[in-house]
Amino acid sequence: VRPTRADSSSSTISTRCAATAAFVASVTGKVYHRRAAPMLMPGQDPHESPAHGDAPRAWPVGPPETGPPPLSRARALGEVVLCSSYPTQILSALLLAAAGLRGLTPDGGLNAPFIIAVSLLDASLVVALVVYFLRRRSESVRDVMLGSAPRWREALVGVWLVVPVTLGVAALVATVRAVWPSLQNVPENPMTALMADPQLVVAFAVVVVVAGGVREELQRAFQLHRLTPEVMPPVAALVVTSIAFGLGHTVQGHDVAIATAALGALWGAMWLRRRSIVAATVCHALFNLGQVLAAWSIGRQI
Repeated sequence: VRPTRADSSSSTISTRCAATAAFVASVTGKVYHRRAAPMLMPGQDPHESPAHGDAPRAWPVGPPETGPPPLSRARALGEVVLCSSYPTQILSALLLAAAGLRGLTPDGGLNAPFIIAVSLLDASLVVALVVYFLRRRSESVRDVMLGSAPRWREALVGVWLVVPVTLGVAALVATVRAVWPSLQNVPENPMTALMADPQLVVAFAVVVVVAGGVREELQRAFQLHRLTPEVMPPVAALVVTSIAFGLGHTVQGHDVAIATAALGALWGAMWLRRRSIVAATVCHALFNLGQVLAAWSIGRQI
């Protein structure tokens, strides 16, 4: 019998194993099947024997996908509309009217308590909706709204922009009135008449910071976050949200609405660029406080 060499091919070994098994079966009457070699895991020692009762090893899988699940365009647009202040302001006005608080005084002027209540209630509803929609998809409110930049630096940027923004808005309103005088359809801002009372001045100062600077910038950042880039490009989203922001201020005049839309575009662009609402919120709040003080100085003379 010729000895089997160690370097025999796998086909020769398999043939001899099959012949041996056939010979044993013919003598004993039992058929022995060759057990297939177990599949080895990457890096596993071929001579390692698994312990009795051990479960078979699973193939390694990649890390689970991170981040929120995809959001449909229809749902994204629905959340943007719900957080646009239009539905929440209507709901707030209806609730206050049902409670007996009217928006107009008997002489046809604005009712200050109604304006303050609507503004604060609307701000509460919008902030609650924004937080709910973000957390519902496991998104971080801090990451979306504040980003990673140092807060103090963002706040300084907002403070530095107050004066240029105020001067720019004044120039824009003057230009609009000079080029298109009919856009000044409200001879006197209806909010100015409410500023003769010092107590109302303090109350409106709180409102323009909470419902203006904080709520509007949080709302604007959420809308841009939802719209870009899946629903529309950033520039288109900025135009849409800015027009909607301006339309919400038409009660103060069409010329003021144009200036407000321009402000919305500026503050929205700041969030798109910086991914933080801190600078825009500080600038917006201080700008609004300046407008309240200016209206108070005018209201004292009326």
